Amino acid sequence: MEENNKLKKLQDQTVQYAIEHITGNGMHKGIAWLRNSFNELCEAMGIPTPQEPDGYDREDIIETIEEEPWVKDIAAKPADIRTQDDTDRIVNDFFCKHWMVRPEEVTSNDVAQLLNFADPYSHRHIIGQKVAIDCIHALSHEELQRLDDVLCDIEKNPDYGKSRGLGR
Repeated sequence: MEENNKLKKLQDQTVQYAIEHITGNGMHKGIAWLRNSFNELCEAMGIPTPQEPDGYDREDIIETIEEEPWVKDIAAKPADIRTQDDTDRIVNDFFCKHWMVRPEEVTSNDVAQLLNFADPYSHRHIIGQKVAIDCIHALSHEELQRLDDVLCDIEKNPDYGKSRGLGR
């Protein structure tokens, strides 16, 4: 029961910080408050931090996935539904195209890590959606769209905002 209370408090805190960040009203407006609370909530729920493929920069992977949104479609498929064509597309149209590597240099581990990282149904994404849903009553449509973008960034990058020097 105590664990449920802790999770409920973290959820409520994250929702409050999300609303304050998006509206600019309140004591917890900075991205660091929202980012840290979201990460703490995920950690308390036992959700692992997303790991970009070994040897690739997280920000580069995120930017490239935004340029190539079809990667998320493949990542969303159950593993037993993915085809060799899907794998070939990841290798050739993602890794080889954007990192100038040869197909034989891309390992199955690289592909697996990318698909796990890009999965739109990851646990962190589901938590982000729950936070956004809990904010519906307090935010306008436009504010909810901005929140969705911010949460998407935090879901994939637990350090979002730190590199830009943004703090509490």
